[in-house]
Amino acid sequence: MKIGRVIGRVVLSKKDENLPHGFLLVVSPLDKGQIAGEDKSQISKKLSNIVLFDQLGARQGDLVSYVEGAEATAPFDSPTAIDAYCVGIVDTFKYDKSI
Repeated sequence: MKIGRVIGRVVLSKKDENLPHGFLLVVSPLDKGQIAGEDKSQISKKLSNIVLFDQLGARQGDLVSYVEGAEATAPFDSPTAIDAYCVGIVDTFKYDKSI
């Protein structure tokens, strides 16, 4: 599981009918410096942005936890064409680099 910040939404003119209700979000993954609090920027300068499927209602600026690959399709009953899935909206997290 990874953590990222929602920086936008994807708007489609046509949607795959096999996808349930939800949104496609543009997310900037948090890099080590952002997680440790050393880098206060909203968008990662080291990692590429991703698009993920969200059924929880995350908004721009929210921190989200997500999974990628085969795990992203686990919540669906039938095969689904997504690469990343939002599994939670993060309220707070604490990082202790001494551990």
